Amino acid sequence: MEVSKDKIQQRQAVTFRKSLFSSITKWLERQFLEFLGLLTMIRYHRRYSFQLIKTQALTLFTNSLIFPITKITLGVEKSHSVCQSFLKTHSPTSLVTIPLPPPLKSNITMRGIDFGLYSEIYLKNGYSQELLAEGMNIIDIGANVGVYTVLAAEKVGKNGRVVAVEPEPKNYKQLLGNIKLNNFQNVISKNIAMTNHEGTEKLYLFSSLASHSLIFPEDKNSYIEVPVKTIDKLLEELDIKKIDIIKIDAEGAEIPILKGAEKALRANPNMKMFIASYHYPSEVKEVRQFLDARGFKTKVSAGYVVITI
Repeated sequence: MEVSKDKIQQRQAVTFRKSLFSSITKWLERQFLEFLGLLTMIRYHRRYSFQLIKTQALTLFTNSLIFPITKITLGVEKSHSVCQSFLKTHSPTSLVTIPLPPPLKSNITMRGIDFGLYSEIYLKNGYSQELLAEGMNIIDIGANVGVYTVLAAEKVGKNGRVVAVEPEPKNYKQLLGNIKLNNFQNVISKNIAMTNHEGTEKLYLFSSLASHSLIFPEDKNSYIEVPVKTIDKLLEELDIKKIDIIKIDAEGAEIPILKGAEKALRANPNMKMFIASYHYPSEVKEVRQFLDARGFKTKVSAGYVVITI
């Protein structure tokens, strides 16, 4: 039976309205979390410098006002460029040591300009820190300077383990510094990249230390060769069978990384996963389809992180 054009158009209109409503809802939720983060910093103002509080306020202003306007007028790519340039101009570039919010006791040293990573994990709780518990095994892929690693290492304690994977040398050096700063003995650090095979790959370098990627170049001539490995091979080498949480933020390489973890996924059907899926338009859909096909139930956070439930 043929479906009339009117019915097709009605269905398309309903789908469009649902999609628009979902996008607006997620955007509002994200701005609300940014605002709560700012309030948290003001509440604990003795733990944060004025410059960092100012950075968080500028981030809220940029995401809630500058980005929506420039996205409509300039398009997504140019909008991101404008926003990054604005934040880079007004954010501290030097290394700062920031205490984690109470009741956490650890510290993290990072560039002030990359404070958004701290805000995402601690002020907006983008990776559900309440799920971390004593004795867990955690895999942090795309560890950067250790913003999530430090949280996980404190939470899992001496009976747990955190495997922190970061391919870029400068980030990796700072990651090691943050592990040493907190005297963690439960972190295994690896200066490699993860994908669906073993060997070497080009890691494209970005001006932002949080954006280095195996997939997307900022400049095709700016790269380094890095060793790559699968999650399954890494876990085999470390003799780790039980995994409680995997966090992946690998600048577009999330699907290849998941494809290299088939054994781990089958062996740990109840583990929690946090997969950053905002690097290209179809990534959320692709990640959810991949995990759904393997029996995991998923949801999407306001920050476009696919979470297993």
